[in-house]
Amino acid sequence: MSAGHFGSHGGLGARAVSAALMRVTDWFLVLPTLVLAVALAAVLPRGLGTVVLAIGLTVWPPTARLVRAQTLAVEARPYVERARALGGGHAHVMLWHVLPNVMPVVLAQTTLLVATSIIAESTLSFLGMGDPATVSWGGVLEAARNAGAISAGIWWYMLPPGLAIAVVALSFTLCGRAVESVLNPREAR
Repeated sequence: MSAGHFGSHGGLGARAVSAALMRVTDWFLVLPTLVLAVALAAVLPRGLGTVVLAIGLTVWPPTARLVRAQTLAVEARPYVERARALGGGHAHVMLWHVLPNVMPVVLAQTTLLVATSIIAESTLSFLGMGDPATVSWGGVLEAARNAGAISAGIWWYMLPPGLAIAVVALSFTLCGRAVESVLNPREAR
């Protein structure tokens, strides 16, 4: 089995689909995420669905690359080859051998993405592109800016939501790193 081709047991078609999906992923990776999220939020109607879509379309590529790399690494392990040699089909190998070894990476990455998503939502709300019906720390910061809190020196109007964003994002980042180091100590940085 060639570890260089995701889905190498699926033949040429699976490799072509994998290569095409990775090119799409690469394209999304080179786009500035904040610019893409702002552009999406600007052209779509304001609302929670737009915020979720804008954030979802900008945060998935690193996870896709990480999951692909982990899947390739697991598929190259000897016990996967043994399972295939003993007659295990693709679904069996993926469900019982690959998925259990990839899920810890997905869990750790998801925890890390929560912090990114919180900052993205706060940024969109601060720029006036968030859901107007939802209370948000970014929305509170936008209201403070619009009320002139900066020029009036009313720091207590801006400090709590700013600190809340920073503390919660840092907490999720630290939790994600801890989960990553526990579940995959060789890969932790």
